[in-house]
Amino acid sequence: MTRKVAVFGQMGVNFAPIIDANFAAKQDDWQVVTWPCDDDIAARDAVLADCEAAVMSADFILTPGNFGALMAAPKLKILLQPWVGIDWLDAGFLSEGLIFCNAGGHAAPMAEYVMGAMLEHALELRTMHSDMLAGDWKRAGRNAASWARHGDLSGKQLGIVGYGEIAKAVAKRAAAFDMNVSAIARSKRDKAPAPLDWIGVQADLPKLLADSDYLILTCDLNEETEGMIDKAAFEQMKDTAYIVNVARGEVIDEDALYEALQNKHIAGAALDTWYRYPVNITEAEADPDRGGPYQGSKHDFNGLDNVLMTPHMSAHTFGADRGRYESIAESLCSYAEGEKVTRHVATGTGENLNGFAMP
Repeated sequence: MTRKVAVFGQMGVNFAPIIDANFAAKQDDWQVVTWPCDDDIAARDAVLADCEAAVMSADFILTPGNFGALMAAPKLKILLQPWVGIDWLDAGFLSEGLIFCNAGGHAAPMAEYVMGAMLEHALELRTMHSDMLAGDWKRAGRNAASWARHGDLSGKQLGIVGYGEIAKAVAKRAAAFDMNVSAIARSKRDKAPAPLDWIGVQADLPKLLADSDYLILTCDLNEETEGMIDKAAFEQMKDTAYIVNVARGEVIDEDALYEALQNKHIAGAALDTWYRYPVNITEAEADPDRGGPYQGSKHDFNGLDNVLMTPHMSAHTFGADRGRYESIAESLCSYAEGEKVTRHVATGTGENLNGFAMP
């Protein structure tokens, strides 16, 4: 009997050939089927009726009705998402016993984003470019004044909160720039893995904050990390420190972040993750608090001059997409062969599913 893995959403359909090549081609009894998240609900339900595994992309899961239909799929045993964060997930809304997996494959482009953000801050490239457009050459190399010089990364202290795949990719690249790298992680390590100078746990956060010229957030969002970087944390940081957040917006207390940046308690920040997002990313609605351009916070970060803002895109590359779907194919292979699925991050309990089913 042919077993089926269903790939849902247009982005998923675009990358389904990777799953087909890296999974189905190795498993003779498996077939990859797709549904691009269009108006053909009958076609969706036909796919759901006999799929054992499902891969969902963001456009599928954010379309009303699809998640309930997915949870009503009678044969579904394993569900996979092509991203890492599961802070949105409640296992009670997953069918009882359902294996839920996230995906890797995006560490390299996210690490490149972090390095790019730090380099932009150190080299002041946007400022230099604006000066040139205005005919301002005062910071040219022959100006002996100290204020004419830009910064560099060599010798600077980099602190990383969370030490998973993304953090390891950042540390590797930072070490190549001769930065001194340290980190804190959820669990204690016997010794610091290369290239770290030291690695601690959450209790060591004050030391990390006090030491760091650059603070990089790559941790999960959970009860321990929500609001971890608060007003007290900012008070422990150098006034020259720079934050890069590629974790989740809520890891940093929203009010404390705005105050620290507005009052220059720290030098600046590069923010790729936010506290709210527009419904329509193609033509974003007006900001609910102030009108005009939609902002990712109740605060006016757009009005600050020490913030680099991006719309949650640090992993939005074709290379990351390929890596994620290759990671999914690897998980499917492990599942099909009855082996431990390394990216199994949750198991459904079904306790909240009463009345939440296919419309």
